[in-house]
Amino acid sequence: MALTAQAAWLRCLAAADYPQVVTGGGFAVATGSASNFENGAVITPSVLDRPGELEVLVAWLRDQAVPASVIVTAPPSPAAVAQLLDQGLTPENTGNDMGRRLNDADAHPGELAADRWQITEVIDETALRENHGVYAADGWWDEPGDGLEHHLQRAARLGYGPGRPVRHWTAFHQQIPVGAATSFVFVDTVLLAYCCVSATWRRHGVGTALTRVRLAAAVDQGAVQGVLFPSPDGYQLHRTLGFDLMPVHPNRCFYLR
Repeated sequence: MALTAQAAWLRCLAAADYPQVVTGGGFAVATGSASNFENGAVITPSVLDRPGELEVLVAWLRDQAVPASVIVTAPPSPAAVAQLLDQGLTPENTGNDMGRRLNDADAHPGELAADRWQITEVIDETALRENHGVYAADGWWDEPGDGLEHHLQRAARLGYGPGRPVRHWTAFHQQIPVGAATSFVFVDTVLLAYCCVSATWRRHGVGTALTRVRLAAAVDQGAVQGVLFPSPDGYQLHRTLGFDLMPVHPNRCFYLR
């Protein structure tokens, strides 16, 4: 499920007409962000039977000068893994993902502590800037050329709002943004893509409230399962919401540093 989510996200970026290259059995796309979640390639094992195609994709990603991921859509053979390693890729074989089936309880986010914060969905440019400002203030985008304006342009390019695949929510305390979160729904799955809570408001339930709102919206869109790539704090939060920790499948995700 996590691998499928990563591949679906890269396809979403490619559909937004970011720079890309396509071969017979795969594609690569790059947004210019300093994140291997925002740049990468999706390849089928057939590409590994044609080393020239793999070389084209990896060389193109390397020319973009950004971190990138390479997702293999099915288990590769030992010989194929050797080809990937020969291209300078590093396998992700020790990480963990989280996921679970969604249920009826997820359809109802529950009562929010309205006297402490309010959560609203982003539906216009002003609200998007407030939302992304939470991430920027927390130091998420400090790399040169990868700041707030770059990510605002990316969000606008992908589209957002009720019923769309990509949606954003902002938590406010006394009209001040204190939390932000993003989800991505594809087929019957929701990827809980990003979540950030201002330092002074952590461990007050803001992250939990943002996740419950995202799950309820995803259920309404037809999602029956959820997945995320947790940080240490994200692990603790989602464990309390019933998400299970899952080891990654070996030799299916590779990184280009």
